[in-house]
Amino acid sequence: MSRCNLQLNQHLQQEMTLRCQQLDKRILSWGLASPALHALVSLNIKTVEDLLSCTRAEVAAAHGMGYTGLQRIETGLLSLGINWNQSA
Repeated sequence: MSRCNLQLNQHLQQEMTLRCQQLDKRILSWGLASPALHALVSLNIKTVEDLLSCTRAEVAAAHGMGYTGLQRIETGLLSLGINWNQSA
């Protein structure tokens, strides 16, 4: 890999890390792994309200979102009194 590509990859990784840190603290408290957080960021989700504007299927289809991530999101939403399946 060329030096330019390495620098670009490092820059993109730093940008993704920064965007993940800017997520709603409620989402961060759910203990999602980095790939799941990156999946949310890739969908332009920053807040719980943004999350609720997406369907479960849309979030599940995002690269990096797996079964455990979806379960943690659903559990987190339930702790807020929100049933994702009925929020639309």
